[in-house]
Amino acid sequence: MSRRNFAVIGRNFVVDSFLEAAAERDDVRLLAVYSRREDTGRAFAEKHGADRVYTDLSALAADGDLDFVYVASPNLCHEAQTVALLRGGKHVLVEKPASPTRAGFDRMCKAADESGRVLMEAMMPAHMPAMQVVRDWLPRIAPVRTADFSYCQYSSRYDKFKAGVVENAFDPTLGNGALMDIGIYCVHWLSALFGVPDTLSGACTFLPGSIDGAGTFAARFGETLCTVSYSKISDGTLPCEIQGEGGVIRIDRASRPRTVELRLRDGTTERVETPAGHADMYYELADFLALLDGADASPFRRMTRDSLTITDLAREAMGVDFQKR
Repeated sequence: MSRRNFAVIGRNFVVDSFLEAAAERDDVRLLAVYSRREDTGRAFAEKHGADRVYTDLSALAADGDLDFVYVASPNLCHEAQTVALLRGGKHVLVEKPASPTRAGFDRMCKAADESGRVLMEAMMPAHMPAMQVVRDWLPRIAPVRTADFSYCQYSSRYDKFKAGVVENAFDPTLGNGALMDIGIYCVHWLSALFGVPDTLSGACTFLPGSIDGAGTFAARFGETLCTVSYSKISDGTLPCEIQGEGGVIRIDRASRPRTVELRLRDGTTERVETPAGHADMYYELADFLALLDGADASPFRRMTRDSLTITDLAREAMGVDFQKR
């Protein structure tokens, strides 16, 4: 079996999780690491067994031994890095959100089409088995009347922020904030199941420096009303729920859905759990590799486009502008 060589951009825990998923497969191999600094890049490469370290993006894009790159840099960097890599002949798997804006993602897709390369957003719930189960169950509870998606998790970086240390996750100029960091998971469920809303309204909590720390919005999709709640400054334990006239679907969590339950009004109940044994990011990597082998990328692109349309609408409604005040 021939193996595809890949590189990573980024050195955070998300990249560690991706490499854990890649280690489950025999058809991919980490060849290179990109970092702005040679010393930090070298340390990460040695940790994970990569042979090459790059500090120049053009050199990375020109490496003829690389098949694809996993991009997990700050959100603001995604577009420029992805476009450069695509034009250099590399396929790109870019961490969520693919871009801070819908317009940015459209430009990335244009570069992918022009270069004949694959571009996909790394969005876990879109690829985990639970998503397809929910899709299959929706007609059984139709018509769908309400859907509530919640993801609230106290950030490990919030205490530093309160102490005056602003890391990337709390820097709005990098395209970050609660909506784009964790609210995006809930948003992607809306885009995957319902598309783009007819109307949207909401409000958020701003922290010093104009960063959004938490928010709630309501969106109407035809006759279906959806609510989204997210927070980086408090913890939550609520599952996600879709209610229809025929029954209810419950999802254990928005970001890493592993258990879904169906309860019909006639008393029928079903429960499906994601099989144990795979890393959470295994499924998105598997789908990405299938695209490299010729599978249709358009459904994933549509979901990403729709989700970024929703976040554009939500930011406009709530006044989130990616600028420090």
